[in-house]
Amino acid sequence: MVLRGNFLVLSYSKKNQFMKPIKAIGILLGMTFTLGGFSRFVSPALAISPTRQQFDRLNAESLFERGTEKINRGDYRGAITDFDRVIALNPNYIEAYCSRGMAHFSLGNLERAIAEFELALEVAPHHADAFNRKGIVLAQQSNLELAVENFDQALNFDSNFVDAYYNRGKARTELGNLQGAIDDYNAAIKLDPNLAEAYGNRGFVRARLGNRQKGLEDLQQAATLFLDSGNIAGYQQTLAYIQMIQR
Repeated sequence: MVLRGNFLVLSYSKKNQFMKPIKAIGILLGMTFTLGGFSRFVSPALAISPTRQQFDRLNAESLFERGTEKINRGDYRGAITDFDRVIALNPNYIEAYCSRGMAHFSLGNLERAIAEFELALEVAPHHADAFNRKGIVLAQQSNLELAVENFDQALNFDSNFVDAYYNRGKARTELGNLQGAIDDYNAAIKLDPNLAEAYGNRGFVRARLGNRQKGLEDLQQAATLFLDSGNIAGYQQTLAYIQMIQR
């Protein structure tokens, strides 16, 4: 999940353009859900009824997938109800806390969202994505320094976490640490050369630092990537920024 704002757009998992959502000026937060599945190969003669524990586990997985589908449809309250049931069946289901937190975030319940990520971290203190998501909410609250600390933690536990580099770059940009922001965008692009939002934001920062030509090159690359991926809104937004810088 990524914070993308200002120049980038907000998007849940690449939904509102340059970033994964957080506000017009702020952070587009990109979030990806990875759903696990079960494959059972059982000889008919040996098949037995599942135990209560196995049933609860399968039911929790089914509810989690349903909650995730509801988030994707924008039914955040319905998703929260499903994640509540998942956690009742399995209090150690980390992803359910994180997803419930993002549902609260989408409803504007920012303090509740942070509490959910903290619950996830109680279960798994080294969970990089929980730190990343918590950082996104803190950034939305304009608590940028604490947001950076959480992105730092995410990267301490996963040094290849593209979203955390990108989000920290956004927060550093807002804090005025422009060189630090460029370093983060560089790292994100190295790990994901097709991350249009990172090129776009790096271009803006470079232009702010006086390197207009390099900034325009980054913005052109962002526009190309948006167009190639079929993201017309992102493409058009980037062209508008290019024209603004060229004036």
